[in-house]
Amino acid sequence: MQFVIIGAGNMGCVYGGNLARIGQDVAFIDISVDHVERIHSCGLRVEGLTGDFTVRATATTDPADAPKADVALVCLNSYATPEAALVAHTVLKQGGYCLTLQNGVGNVEILCETLGTHRVLAGLSFQSGDLDGPGKVRHTNNGATYVGELDRAKTARLSHLNDLLAHAGMNPVIVDDIVATIWSKFVHNCGINAICAITGLRPGHIQEVPELGEFQSLIIQEALTLVRAKGVVLPDENPAAVIEDYCSHKFHRPSMMQHLARGQRTEIDALNGYVARESAKLGLAAP
Repeated sequence: MQFVIIGAGNMGCVYGGNLARIGQDVAFIDISVDHVERIHSCGLRVEGLTGDFTVRATATTDPADAPKADVALVCLNSYATPEAALVAHTVLKQGGYCLTLQNGVGNVEILCETLGTHRVLAGLSFQSGDLDGPGKVRHTNNGATYVGELDRAKTARLSHLNDLLAHAGMNPVIVDDIVATIWSKFVHNCGINAICAITGLRPGHIQEVPELGEFQSLIIQEALTLVRAKGVVLPDENPAAVIEDYCSHKFHRPSMMQHLARGQRTEIDALNGYVARESAKLGLAAP
C-alpha cells in the first residue's frame, strides 16, 4: 500500500519508518526543508525500540509532488488539522482514506468536513519518538495504537490496516467506540504533557514531587468533570488511577516537552486550553 505521512515529526517518522521497514511504500510531507531533503537523499534513520535501521522514502514539502495515497496518515499537531485535511484531499486516491493519530479532540470533525465521514478512520497512539536531527528519529516508547471506524463497523480496510500496523510493531488495537477512546487519551494528555513540558520532568518523576502529584490529580479531575458534562463515557472506570500507573514507569519525553524545548508551538490550546474554554462555557470551575 502507498502511505503518505502528513507531518514527518516524532510520530510521523516512527510510524512511517516502521511501515517502510516492512516493505510498504511510504512518502513524507513536511514543512522542514532540511528534514525533508535529508530523508529524500539519505533515507530516514530510525533507532530504538523496534530496532536500528534506515529506510528509503520519498519526502517533499509540496503535496502536489507526493504520490497518490491509499492511506494518508495525519501526524501533525492539532492546530494544523485544517491544513492537514486539505493536504489529505490532495494526495488521496479516489478509494483512499485518512487516518488521524493526533492528540486532542476535534480533529476527526475537521477531517470529516473536508474529506467526508466515509473517508476518515480515527485512532490514537501511545507510541513516542524523539527527533534527533534531520532525517533521524529515536523510537522511545512502544505503546498501543488504537484504531476504529467512526460508525463502529468492522470493515475490510480496518482489518487490513490492523494487520499492517501489527507487522510494523505498532501494537494496534481495534476498538468499537474509537471516539470514547480518543476522549480517554485526551484526559491522559491533559494530565501529563503540559506538566512535563513546564517542569522538564519525565512522566515517571511527577509523583516523586508531592505537590506535582496533587497538581496532576486536580488537572485530571477538571478534565473528567468536563467529559462527564458532555455525556462522554470513557472506557476506563478510574482514569486517574490508570494515568498515575502509566506515569509510574514511563520516562520518555512527551511531545509537548520536546516542542517547548525547541521553541516550537505546542498543542496546549487543544488539550488543557480546551478544558478551560469548554468548562467556562458550561459554568464549570477549571482554574
